[in-house]
Amino acid sequence: MTAFAPDPPILTGRLVIRPFHPGDTARVRSVIKARARFLPPGAPGHPSGVSQWLSHGVHELRRSGQGVHLAMEAEGLVVGAISLFRTLWGAGTTEVGYGVHPLHRGRGYATEALLGVARWVFETTEMRRIELRADLANTASLRVAEKAGFVREGVLRAAELGEDGPLDIVVFGLLRKDLS
Repeated sequence: MTAFAPDPPILTGRLVIRPFHPGDTARVRSVIKARARFLPPGAPGHPSGVSQWLSHGVHELRRSGQGVHLAMEAEGLVVGAISLFRTLWGAGTTEVGYGVHPLHRGRGYATEALLGVARWVFETTEMRRIELRADLANTASLRVAEKAGFVREGVLRAAELGEDGPLDIVVFGLLRKDLS
């Protein structure tokens, strides 16, 4: 089994994309207190769980070989998160998801991080495909995928349950050759 581990961090024009670490404690606590939604799945719902999550929980996906949760840092501040998950090493596929702090949206960070991570995956692994799924109603996320060069492949009707019921999900794919 292989694991994703960007070392050194992935550098883009404005971002440092790196694993979360204990130095992020104050920022993550403030994000949770403000109820800003952009942290990876499994992030604590209460500030008291932040230290444990940053020490262990956020790294479980990487330790299992199934993916990695990474922080998007701009000017020394965590402004978002991007994750690889549902990785099938034998098939050469992985899925990507991302979120940006509400105060930092609209600045192109998600597209920049998505391109940086995609290039890193194709340069450092044998992955042949990165998949991205987005809620059909989330036009901002759909634009990010398209700007990053992901190809819209179809819509899965009522594929996921959201807070308000079933969601239609757009599936995008990016192949190694798409970035050439």
